[in-house]
Amino acid sequence: MKGNGKKLITAMLMIMLLVPALSGCAAENAETTVAESTEEAPVMSEDNQTAEATPEDEKAAEAAEEEVAEPGGLKEVVVYFPNWNLEDKKGMEGGEVASIPWEQVTYINHAFWEITPDDGTTETSFERRDNEELPRTQFTIASTEPEMDYLDQTPSEADPTMARNHFTEYEVYSQKYPDVNVMISIGGWTRCGYFSEMAYTPEGRKSFVQSCLDLMNQYAWIDGIDLDWEYPAGNPEGERMPEDENDEGCPIWGTPEEDNWNFALLLKELREAMDVEFGTGVKKLTACASASYGWSLPCQDWVAAEPHLDMINIMTYDFAGTWAGVTSHNSSMTDVRGAVNFLMGKDIPAEKLNIGSPLYGVELKMMGTKFSTVLGAPIEPERPSTIEISQKEISQFKKEAVSGYTVKEEDGKWVMDSEFTSEETGWHFTYDKDGQAPYLYNDDESSDYYGWFISYEDELSLQAKLDYIHKFNLGGIIVWESSEDTVDHQFVTQMGTNLLH
Repeated sequence: MKGNGKKLITAMLMIMLLVPALSGCAAENAETTVAESTEEAPVMSEDNQTAEATPEDEKAAEAAEEEVAEPGGLKEVVVYFPNWNLEDKKGMEGGEVASIPWEQVTYINHAFWEITPDDGTTETSFERRDNEELPRTQFTIASTEPEMDYLDQTPSEADPTMARNHFTEYEVYSQKYPDVNVMISIGGWTRCGYFSEMAYTPEGRKSFVQSCLDLMNQYAWIDGIDLDWEYPAGNPEGERMPEDENDEGCPIWGTPEEDNWNFALLLKELREAMDVEFGTGVKKLTACASASYGWSLPCQDWVAAEPHLDMINIMTYDFAGTWAGVTSHNSSMTDVRGAVNFLMGKDIPAEKLNIGSPLYGVELKMMGTKFSTVLGAPIEPERPSTIEISQKEISQFKKEAVSGYTVKEEDGKWVMDSEFTSEETGWHFTYDKDGQAPYLYNDDESSDYYGWFISYEDELSLQAKLDYIHKFNLGGIIVWESSEDTVDHQFVTQMGTNLLH
C-alpha cells in the first residue's frame, strides 16, 4: 500500500485473541544508557513494564464499564485523510480535500508526515544504533507526498479556480468551516523509524518540537499535531522490524521503559511549546493508541502520556488477518470494549478516548469447500487481494447477495429490519450479534470470489459504536479513512447525525 495504507498490523501485534498475552516489553538493546535530561520528568506509572493484563487490571476494567457516566454533550468525529489518493481517486471521490464532508466532522487528521534526520545523515536508526553511534540530535518533519500536499497546481474538480493540492484546499475550506480542526498526523505504521531516536535526547525532542512550531506558523490553518508513533516500547517481543522496503519499522533506542519515558517527555515539551507560542490550548495535541489490550497496548504508558493530550485515538480495527489462521472480525464491539475498559481501568478519562471505525473491508480466503462454519473457519496463508475493499464495493456485493438482511432507520438510529435467504449459492452476509459486527462470504464455485470472507463496517455495527460512545461518555470516533466511505458519505453522515446534532 502506498505510504501507510490503513496502518496494517503485523501478525504478532493482533494475535491476542488466539494466544495468552506474553509478559514483558523487553528489547534486546537494553544496555544503552538512559538519556540525560535537565527537564522535570513526567510521572510514570508502575505498570508500563508488562504486557500482561493483571487480575487487578481486569477488575478495574469491569468496574469501569459498570459505572455508566452521565451522557455528555456533542462528541468528536475525526476522519483521517490520506495524502496519497490524489492520483488514484477522483477528486470528489476521495482524492481531494474538497471531497471530505466537512459539515459532518470536527477533526481532519491529514496523513501522513514523517520524521527525518536534519544533519545530512541518511542511515536508519537501526543501522546507527547497531554501529554503536550516538543518537542524532537534529530532526525535522516532512511531507511523505510533497507534490500532492502543496506542489500540484492542477485545477480542482470542486472549484477550477483553485489548485487541487491539499494545502491550498485546506486553507480555503478551513475558512469556510472554522470549527473543524485540521491536524497534521506524523508517523503511521510505515513511518515510525526515527521516533525513538529523536525522542531519546532533549536536543532531538527540541528540534522536533521546533519543526512542528515552524510548520504551524507557516500554515495558520493547521490546528495541531497528531502523533502516530506505532508504538512506543513496542510489543512483548520488543521492537518491530521493517516488513518491506517501504516500511521503516519501529526501533527502540534504549529500553522500552526509556521509550515510554521519552514519549511522555516529548508530549509534555510539545504541549508546553505550543501553549507558549500560540496560547494555552489553542493548538491541539492528540496521539494514536493500539487497541490490542492483550498484546501491545499494555506496553505503552498512557497514564504518563494522557495529561498532555487532548484526545487518545484508539485504533480499534485491523484485528482480522492471515496471522490469525481463521476468519475473524476486523473490528468488533468485543475489541472496542476490551481496549476502552483497559484504559478506563487505569483512570484515563473517558471523554479523552475516541474509538475507531474502519470504512474498508478486510478480505480473507477460506480453505476447503464446507461453509457450515464461516466465522472462525480456517483460511489460506495469503490474502486474495492486496487492495482495500471500499464501501462502494461492499455495497455491490450485498446487492448481489442471496441471503442477508435489510436495515432501517428509526428515530435517528439504524436497526435490523428483516432477513432474507435462498437456496442459491453466491454472496451471503450476516450479523454476528455477539461481536456486533457483520461479514460477507461467497460459496459460488463459479465465482471469482469463491471462498472469500469479508469483514467490514455496516450501519448496525457503526450504530453499536455510536451508542457505546454515548453510553460511556467517550470523546468520539475516529475513521480510517474518509475516501473509503460511499460517494454520498453515508457512514460519516451517520456519525455526524448521532454525535454532532
